Amino acid sequence: MLRLRRITSGASWIPQIDGLRFVAILSVLMFHLGGEVDMRGPKRLAMTGALHWLGVAQGNGDRGVVLFFVISGYILARPFLREHRLEGHPVKLGKYFLRRLTRLEPPYILSLLIYAFAEWKVNHIAIRTLLPHLFASLIYSHNLIYRQMSLISFVTWSLEIEVQFYILAPLLGNLYRIEKTALRRGVIVGLMAVMGFVSLQLGPYLYGTLLGFAQYFLAGFLLADLLEYPRHAPRQHWGWDAVSLVAWCGVFLLPRDHGVLGWLPLVILPAYLAAFYGKASNWFFRQPFVALTGGMCYSIYLMHMLVLSTAFRVVKYVHGYNDVETMLLQQVVVLLPVVLLVGAGYFVLIERPCMDPEWPQKLWQRLRGANQNL
Repeated sequence: MLRLRRITSGASWIPQIDGLRFVAILSVLMFHLGGEVDMRGPKRLAMTGALHWLGVAQGNGDRGVVLFFVISGYILARPFLREHRLEGHPVKLGKYFLRRLTRLEPPYILSLLIYAFAEWKVNHIAIRTLLPHLFASLIYSHNLIYRQMSLISFVTWSLEIEVQFYILAPLLGNLYRIEKTALRRGVIVGLMAVMGFVSLQLGPYLYGTLLGFAQYFLAGFLLADLLEYPRHAPRQHWGWDAVSLVAWCGVFLLPRDHGVLGWLPLVILPAYLAAFYGKASNWFFRQPFVALTGGMCYSIYLMHMLVLSTAFRVVKYVHGYNDVETMLLQQVVVLLPVVLLVGAGYFVLIERPCMDPEWPQKLWQRLRGANQNL
């Protein structure tokens, strides 16, 4: 089991956060799986009757992306919170950026090369057509250059926004210099409101940038403040489980209205707090399968569309269903385990070794030793 757990640096593993990642990645998988059924199936996916609300939740599964954004805000906020409010070690920016580079780049680059090869080999897209898009994706600029999702792997649009936030996070970390707790949290909430309003005014070009989603990362900053300052052991209560139920229903059942995205972080925050403070919620998000699967979310996210699009070419010909609900369930039962297995393999072989902060030095030493033995 330990080989499936993420390697952390500078802080202990937080199973609840990986459990929240599980919900985020599962919702994204369900959204894209439903999209494949919708696009390649014999008829449009439209659940009715008692399953209507399930269909609404599945159709809002793309909100898993903004659930990830809040988690990213929380993770990146913690070192700055410790530095300014909890007397922790100062954040060294060189080490901070190097860690992001060595941790995230190898799995990302390799996945893009795999997708580009598949586009060339399977879909017969010319290399000269693919190369500019591949380069733009490699430097996290496809959204800005082409004003559309990447031709290589469209899911990387969100990773481009994440990288923009990584660059801005050290500046936002200065918010924790504000000593008065109420004032500091009020400033963060105010910034969330401003950026939520800004996101509603953006055209399609700028919407695919951090300007369209900054309120979610700021919600992560607020979450870190609420959970970790002052230091305290969370007191769990059943009331938070009721909050959790209402909040998660709001996350996935609120209508697909552009205005909802402006204040959705205020619905996500209590759902995340309940993962720590609710008795049943805390138990669920700490479960090994939930937390370990959530910890592999980056690998699953990178590889899932390749698996879905490839496997669906075969699975879609398996008949025996009379309605779209049964068809979707069939795809879930058959394809979801395959996606998770491929993602787990990619995690163990590619991503997890890169979680070791010293892997570049260890690799260099091995290469030097191999050369000396020649």
